Amino acid sequence: MTPDFTPYLMSGEQIMWQGESHKEGPAADLRNTRGTRLFAVIWIIITSMIFIPVIFLTKDLKGAGLASMIGMTVVFIGIGVGLLIYSFHYKQEYYCLTDRRFLSMNASFQIRNRDLYHVKTAQITGISNGYGSILMTTDIVHHSRTNGHYHTYHETWSIRGVQDVSECYRILTSILMINEDSGI
Repeated sequence: MTPDFTPYLMSGEQIMWQGESHKEGPAADLRNTRGTRLFAVIWIIITSMIFIPVIFLTKDLKGAGLASMIGMTVVFIGIGVGLLIYSFHYKQEYYCLTDRRFLSMNASFQIRNRDLYHVKTAQITGISNGYGSILMTTDIVHHSRTNGHYHTYHETWSIRGVQDVSECYRILTSILMINEDSGI
């Protein structure tokens, strides 16, 4: 059941499309999902190759030393397993496109509203089992510094795993063109 977005509308704003995510649909950004899964598998393999041989091949480990080594092994492998499980975790979301904004709501009914004038590009990123996802790239820029290197990236918003993604995409791009033409 899709929630009612009308209480969140501004004066004169109109709902153009609304829908909800489905488990069967693809993730909006498959590169990040696959990267997370690959990292988790590599993490599990490497930590297993480091810790498990130490436990079985070191004869000096007894009592507290052995217990702490087993504990560290469980923690480090558990981090990888937890990350892998989380990458498959499905979160129900509801979406609404108005003539001005993109609204999304999670299963706890926490709403996010974003002005569509920030969206610079939108693309369908995947279609699976009749459901599809859209990734919107915005003009909102974030900067970070890691190990002395500066990184700049544009914020992205997504509509994940919705039915009839082509219709949603058509409406979204129409709204973006109208807003661009009117200077919003």
